Amino acid sequence: MLHELPTEIALYIASYLPLQSLRNISLVSRAWHGLITANVQAVYRKAAILHRFVPHTDLQADSSGQKPDTKKIDWFQLCQRRLQIERGWRGKAPSIARELNSTGKFVHRIKVDQKKKFVMTTRHHGGLSVTDYDTDCVLWAATHVTDYAHCEYDHGYIILNRHDDSKEVWRYARDFQDSEIPEVFKPDESMINASHEAAQRHASPTNHGHFRPWAHLHMPEPTRAFRFSYPTLLSAGANYAYLWDVPTSRLVETISNIQAPNQDGTLGTLCYVEVNDQYAFFCGSNQLRIFARGGGALVYHLCMKDLQRINWDVLPDNSDDPCPSSLFQPQRLHEAYHVSSTSPSTFVAAHVSTSGKDIAVLTASGIFIWIPGFERLFHREVTLSDIATFLNFSASRSDVRDTSVYLALGESNEKAAIATRKGLFIVSLDPEISKLTAEAPRRPGLSVCRIAKYDDNRYLSSISCLQMTDTGLFFNWYPSLEQSRPSQPARRMMVIPPPHHGHLPVPIQIMPPPQPQPQPQHTNQVHAPIQIVSAVGLEGQGDHLPGLDPIESSDDDETGEDVVPDPPSPTIVEEAGPPPLVETYEEEEVEIDGGDLVVDEDTDDSEMEEAEDETIDDLQFGGDGKWLSCHCEFLI
Repeated sequence: MLHELPTEIALYIASYLPLQSLRNISLVSRAWHGLITANVQAVYRKAAILHRFVPHTDLQADSSGQKPDTKKIDWFQLCQRRLQIERGWRGKAPSIARELNSTGKFVHRIKVDQKKKFVMTTRHHGGLSVTDYDTDCVLWAATHVTDYAHCEYDHGYIILNRHDDSKEVWRYARDFQDSEIPEVFKPDESMINASHEAAQRHASPTNHGHFRPWAHLHMPEPTRAFRFSYPTLLSAGANYAYLWDVPTSRLVETISNIQAPNQDGTLGTLCYVEVNDQYAFFCGSNQLRIFARGGGALVYHLCMKDLQRINWDVLPDNSDDPCPSSLFQPQRLHEAYHVSSTSPSTFVAAHVSTSGKDIAVLTASGIFIWIPGFERLFHREVTLSDIATFLNFSASRSDVRDTSVYLALGESNEKAAIATRKGLFIVSLDPEISKLTAEAPRRPGLSVCRIAKYDDNRYLSSISCLQMTDTGLFFNWYPSLEQSRPSQPARRMMVIPPPHHGHLPVPIQIMPPPQPQPQPQHTNQVHAPIQIVSAVGLEGQGDHLPGLDPIESSDDDETGEDVVPDPPSPTIVEEAGPPPLVETYEEEEVEIDGGDLVVDEDTDDSEMEEAEDETIDDLQFGGDGKWLSCHCEFLI
């Protein structure tokens, strides 16, 4: 019997067991139950590593006792919470939606810092505000920011565009001293005056949520789209792309001839850009191109004609029985062959994973492409059809050109959020995580959920920003046309997150923007406030981890959250139909991130007000395996 082995060997064997197996052997064997109970922290630390619940850098910090802002990790609690979060994203646990009012009525762009627990938003009519998303209070705001400003954020740096094509860089006030500001491209007088005004208006002893000017970058030429992934800012023009090191305010690289014709033509109209420390990605109306940094060589390009015609249609699944209190409805994936459409399409967004090994791509016609290990394509080790998965989010083959609205990619948990004119969807991308922590999906190994109550195509078309964090989805919702009606109060931002514990946010958060507004590419739309939806709670004994019954879990452990960049915001159009997605500008950049959220567009104001009255405080997970409470302004 395995339990008769020396303890060290038995624990070594247990380190390769997924959570479900740990629970099962604890239930059927007293000896294994005693072994796991006596070594609970060691067992579940190995399980957390196996499931990739904690980044490697955090493990190193924890082992050295230097993990910032958190207590020593309780590995049993961590695995318990992470498992529940995973189930929440997949519609197996409750979801909660709430709205943020303080963000204002006309949200254009959204950025979220989950560690610091605040949301940054720009509005149609100008201005930048930072809101605490727990208390829904404005922490800091600058009024000088231009109308429809696009916003990028990472590692405490905010980057905003001006109408003169220069870029303002602001940095979290608590992270630096004025003496550290680089000598080149220093902030100009307007930024300094705006900073003094904002500091006086929002005086605070802690400066939580406050930002101060860092740099004013001047582009070598007019540029069309920009993206910031710390420490690099990529700003692309008609035929050149410029890469800046933001902490030092230096232009470190120029990629030339991004439009150079090849056997398949040119890049086409630039729609979106992405960057990491190895590559620069360009989405055009004709091709997706990947250039290597440190020389600017074109290493790969993808054309619409290269996309395979056999893909997986995303369809409703009436046979599944989801958690009744979940906003996420599992979808059915049907393998089908599609004849090439005569309607032209474009690559509207691409995101590279945190690991740098995988990319997610979205086309205007609603085709989502997940390419794990994309570098293998460069050397022709594999073909696209060998490694890529194609999901089709177009309900029909007619009128599919402008199906897609926005794409967002999660960081640590391999999720993607997709907004289309037909719905909001969450894609769980990692088959290994599926096998370890949830019901393993059938082919193609990915699972898709739809957010159940957000399906009004008038509002979906107006989403101008969508951001996905580890535990939530943020987007703007409700067009300004609805808000402008005297009988209808202004809608607020909404967040939908899955379960959380302590400092771990609930899995899904959704933030609706102010009245619908055009994305940076569009110019005539207005957005409503942000909404947040959370998924929470373990249900019954089946959700317990091994050793849960005999071992009381602690509520004292805390875990930090990862910061995820946000996508652009929506616009309001008084004419029928959504604005086009093709023409993209820097301030109108479009992104897409993952998340399982759906907003109910048909809910009237009285119903919304009644729902807002149903609140619970401080969601926590206790030793009995049940969610004790949660706080939300809008509970679905």
